[in-house]
Amino acid sequence: MRNVTFRIVVIAALSFVLAGCDGFNSRGASQNPQTDTITVVDTMPVEKEVVKLVGDPLLNSLARILAGIPLQEGDTLYAMTQTEEWKNHSAELNRMWANSQETLNKVEAIRTNDLGDITARAKNVFYSFSGPDFPFMATFFPKAETYYMMGLERAGSPITAKEFGKKTYEKYQKALLDLLRRSYFITSYMSSDLHNSEIDGTVPIFMVLMARMGYEIISIDFQTLNKEGEWVATEKRSPFVAIRFFHPEENKEKTLYYLCTNLLDKEFDPNVQAMIDKINPDSTVSFVKSCSYCLHYGTFSQIREDILKHSFAVVQDDTGITYRTYVDRGWQTILYGTYTHPIDLFSSSVYQKALNDAYTTRKDIRPLGFRFGYNYKGSSLIVALRPETKSE
Repeated sequence: MRNVTFRIVVIAALSFVLAGCDGFNSRGASQNPQTDTITVVDTMPVEKEVVKLVGDPLLNSLARILAGIPLQEGDTLYAMTQTEEWKNHSAELNRMWANSQETLNKVEAIRTNDLGDITARAKNVFYSFSGPDFPFMATFFPKAETYYMMGLERAGSPITAKEFGKKTYEKYQKALLDLLRRSYFITSYMSSDLHNSEIDGTVPIFMVLMARMGYEIISIDFQTLNKEGEWVATEKRSPFVAIRFFHPEENKEKTLYYLCTNLLDKEFDPNVQAMIDKINPDSTVSFVKSCSYCLHYGTFSQIREDILKHSFAVVQDDTGITYRTYVDRGWQTILYGTYTHPIDLFSSSVYQKALNDAYTTRKDIRPLGFRFGYNYKGSSLIVALRPETKSE
């Protein structure tokens, strides 16, 4: 009897539990019909399609020919690289470039080992008194997006398709010789080297140097500046030019603005000043090399103040802003190499006693190992950091 009673109780209890479960499910469904629906949200970010940059075929082929770089057989200008004159030119450019590349490799080592924080932060590079000295700037700051270069030499025009012969190749070799051998252009030579029947201005030299460094040119366009300092495209020949380019390994578009302009205080273009005032100083580094000590003189005070105001760092040789100026304004400095005196071509008035004392007394001077600027045996590299900027 007990067993029968126990079984009845168990069965009743189970019936109650099952009924309760059914009742819960049905009540839940009736009160909240969405309970049985599961929505899966994809939280993975949608990757943007990477657009592969493409260079201008003709501009790049012409640049490679005059840079002494072989073209592929399918290139429409391939035959131009099969002449004896071109092969001799290529061999000579290879020899000249090898000498320069040795120096640029040492620049890259200093950049990688010491200047990583500066180069990572530098989105803009401001290179006054530059001429077409592209290799040093690009090697120090390869990650920048915009480069501003200035000089008295006219922009000229891009290389055009024509028959190149021995005369053409010799003109380019001569125009590049001082930069690739000495590390700088000689101003008095550029007036003839960049303005003749074969070379029209700085643009052809930029094209050749970019080709040598593995860059691809997208476009070369004349530009002007309005009074607000904004870039405006123009089809007319202009003293200003914009070169859009990229490196295939990076696939990131960059722009080089070259401005043919006089930086003397009395000649300073107000539209150029308006453009400079738009540059963000927190992401801009200035570069100065072999500038004939112009920044030492009161007649270049405007561009000197622009550099100090619109840069978080300056990388220069002893021809740039004086060491005393940086000290007086509280800038931190890192010194490389050595300092003795200006070369004989320049007045003794540009000798910097404060800089000589720093090189003599400071214990933190770093080795340089390559020629940077005018002095062959006594090159100095100065990295100046704005007071609120910290180095690595």
